Amino acid sequence: MSNRTIYDALRAAGLTAEGACGLMGNMYAESTMKSNIAQRGMTNLSDEDYTALADNGIPVNSKDFANDSVGYGLCQWTDNGRKRNLLAFCKARGASVGDEQAQVAFCLQELQREYPMLLLELRSSHDMRQCAADVCTKYERPAVNNIDERYRYAQRFYNDFCGSGALNGEHTAAAVIQGNGYNDALASDACPIFPPDPSVMTIQLVMQYNGYWGKPDGYKSPEFFAALRTFTDDMEKC
Repeated sequence: MSNRTIYDALRAAGLTAEGACGLMGNMYAESTMKSNIAQRGMTNLSDEDYTALADNGIPVNSKDFANDSVGYGLCQWTDNGRKRNLLAFCKARGASVGDEQAQVAFCLQELQREYPMLLLELRSSHDMRQCAADVCTKYERPAVNNIDERYRYAQRFYNDFCGSGALNGEHTAAAVIQGNGYNDALASDACPIFPPDPSVMTIQLVMQYNGYWGKPDGYKSPEFFAALRTFTDDMEKC
């Protein structure tokens, strides 16, 4: 794969241009987009040797891939549960744990299952800086939240893939329609929110923003559900 192929895969999964580049800016900050990279300073093995041991289930210093605390891959997965899931996901696809395509697919699966509101943001937002910041603080969670750096990398990807239009992170659907650098995304980005299933993900978004997320049904008024139904119907027309 290439940076462009990763971008295309993220766009095909419904991310806006800004959401995709915000995520990729974080990937670059974590791994310089190298899918088989093992965290520097945490192992003396080469990236290739470390990956081969992981693929063959051979422990490193008596600890297996999931539990050795070595950040790995595009997103530098480190948590033992996440690394275990990454390895299992890649094996199920018949791929090396260092396979770039498999890691992108795993990242999207993680977002869908564990971070649905962040995924919804990446599929609806045109604020690239906010996307980069939220991926940093909610998904990557590094020791230092170097958001400015991650945003700069996101800008570079955006410039490469979408032209050199305004990069202030405040793009709107109106800007898309006017054709100032977003023509490749006109069909989907012309709608202010375009989750793949408005009847599910849009409801989640509205419930979160109205303070109803996680509350029992007894706390939700009929007026709320009526307004929610109207909003959802409108989104389905986009």
